[in-house]
Amino acid sequence: MLVAFLIILYILSVLTLYGQGLFLIFSKKFPALTQPSLPFLFVVGLMVVTTLGSFASLFIRLNWEFQTALFVGAIALLIWNILRRTPLPRLHLNEFSLLQKLGLAFFVAVEIVLLYLATLTPSNADTGIYHAQTIHWIEAYPVVPGLANLHQRFGYDSSWLLANAIFSLAFLNLQSFHLLMGAFFIVMAGYFYGGIHELLAGKYRLSNLMKLGFFLALFFYLIDQVSSPGTDAPTTLMIFFILTETVRCLEDRLAARSLPYIFLALLAFFCATFKLSSVPLLVLVLALCIQLNREKDMRSVGWIALAAFVILLPYVVRNFILTGYPVFPGFPFILFNFDWTVPIEQVGTESRVIHWFAMLPHTSLSKFEAMSKADQIIKWYHNLLPRQKAILLATALAAGADVLLLFVKKWRETLKQNKGFLLVFGAALLGCLFWFITAPAFRFGYGFLLSTLFLFGFLPVSFFLPKFQRWQIGVGAALLIVCVGAVFSTVRPEINVGSIKETIVMPAAYPGISSEPCTFANFKMLCQVSYEECWYSPFPCAIKGNDHVAMRSNDYRDGFKYIK
Repeated sequence: MLVAFLIILYILSVLTLYGQGLFLIFSKKFPALTQPSLPFLFVVGLMVVTTLGSFASLFIRLNWEFQTALFVGAIALLIWNILRRTPLPRLHLNEFSLLQKLGLAFFVAVEIVLLYLATLTPSNADTGIYHAQTIHWIEAYPVVPGLANLHQRFGYDSSWLLANAIFSLAFLNLQSFHLLMGAFFIVMAGYFYGGIHELLAGKYRLSNLMKLGFFLALFFYLIDQVSSPGTDAPTTLMIFFILTETVRCLEDRLAARSLPYIFLALLAFFCATFKLSSVPLLVLVLALCIQLNREKDMRSVGWIALAAFVILLPYVVRNFILTGYPVFPGFPFILFNFDWTVPIEQVGTESRVIHWFAMLPHTSLSKFEAMSKADQIIKWYHNLLPRQKAILLATALAAGADVLLLFVKKWRETLKQNKGFLLVFGAALLGCLFWFITAPAFRFGYGFLLSTLFLFGFLPVSFFLPKFQRWQIGVGAALLIVCVGAVFSTVRPEINVGSIKETIVMPAAYPGISSEPCTFANFKMLCQVSYEECWYSPFPCAIKGNDHVAMRSNDYRDGFKYIK
């Protein structure tokens, strides 16, 4: 854990500095009001560094060369902040209540546990199938034309995997570290715990209640992903963050052109480069631009459009190079007939397979496609786990309760005063619908599903709970006990004394796998032996040979093409 702590501290420092740098630049054009929180700066910094890395990956590998430039930039930003005498955040412990001090001790313990979990061997099956190899390709070469022909999942371009390659520090020749997820979990746990801290002080705002729900969800639904560079968990956490921060901005009555809204709009675009399933967040961006247009502030809309273009450009270009399509899979036709373009028939098949596997993986594809839509949905629901059915049922009940409360005059007045919340509700519901239509595996949908549940469920709680202000200490004590019990029950199975001893200094590396040569059209490569897993090494490694796939030259960096 010692090495993991140092690397995560480096990641946190670099990303926060880059986030602060962008904040200082944009604050000259938009009202900032207050200094953003450290989690906010971290997420903005992740957007900045990943976008820079995405541009760089078009021309160079993301290895020591890029890391050197990144480090020099961080030092320059640090000096800039020192010269500006930027104030550092401080804890005013003397102002904390006893419950808040106990909560702080609990939070420190939580962060230590997350640090430990980040050092374990990745448990995400997709990491062995393609995440680790994708990261290795990014470390070793600039973006490779037609890499998706070698294995179609290499075409699932995610800026999150690229960010993992940036901070893998493979050039140290120790291992390719997979600690960015751990850093992200640690930051998001801190952000969500901030809501619990506020609740212990009797501040029963909707955003604080949402943070409580997401803090617990982090442990109940995502805790096994802390050590894996998978794309589902960070997308879920980003959705949680963006929706919660949007609610907070609405509660604070911030003006549409205030900097937090501008950054949240850009983060929505950035999140889409993690996974396209988060695209419904762009509804919030559309609503913001409409409001800015009403206020005749098209200059701000222009800045959002320009920054979004900068974020999306390298992502789309990388997709074209990897697959021949602007997004993959699912794009319905060929725009440019590159010699490395993945055949359109395979793209269609891949989209069908994704939907089938997400809905009824234990039913054959042919049988699934022969079923009616109604039968597919019925069987899908029947196969859900009890806790997954509970989420759907609880959401329906919470929504029904909200509707029934419309008969209460003060509730209607509260809704009228907070009309902006309806936009957040709409984005969450649209996200649920998009998830169900495209790939309704629950692990893909936690971001929008749980957001919808907490929005419907906690909105009336935030309405009624302030009426019990006199019982604040009792409510806070009960809340803290529930959090401690919930976290303890979920992390206990994940902790192993033996693994603590093994990772006390160095985190676990990617596991090795057995491989054997396999044949392609004009070259040979090592391929996996069992369960379609290559992990990080050997490299390069393919799942299986294919006589229709050829190298475009004698150099891997020139890529692969499909031949008939």
